[in-house]
This record gives sequence, structure tokens and C-alpha cells, in this order.
Amino acid sequence: MLAFATAADALGARETELALEPGTTVGALRAELVRRFPPLAPLAPALAVAVGGAIAPAGRPLADGDEVALLPPVSGG
Repeated sequence: MLAFATAADALGARETELALEPGTTVGALRAELVRRFPPLAPLAPALAVAVGGAIAPAGRPLADGDEVALLPPVSGG
């Protein structure tokens, strides 16, 4: 799993691996990440999760070997 910007800061790394049960959904992954990495909690509501390079809905099941990326909200002006 890849993490960018403030998500990487919250995880303490830009890359990490997680062992998940088969069929775990993106939403369940998000909840598990908040459980394992409490500093991620403030970002979780707006955190986008990309699977295979595309933003994935919460109900999408994950498969072994999926490339997952955490994309925090960005601001600019």
C-alpha cells in the first residue's frame, strides 16, 4: 500500500503492507487503518483510496496483489 502526503505522515511511512482477509472491502480497509494507525482518523472521512490507479468506492472488494494508494484531501489556491 502506498500513502501520500499527510496520509504517509499519519502512517509513519510511504509504503506498508497489510495482511487482510479475502474479500475485505475498501471501507473495511479504511476502518482497519484507523484502528491500526490512530493518527489517520482525522483524515479518514475525506481519504480517497485508489485501487489499481482508480479511485475505489467503499464497497469494492480487494484482491490479493491489488495496488492500493491512500490519497488525502488536498488544498490549494
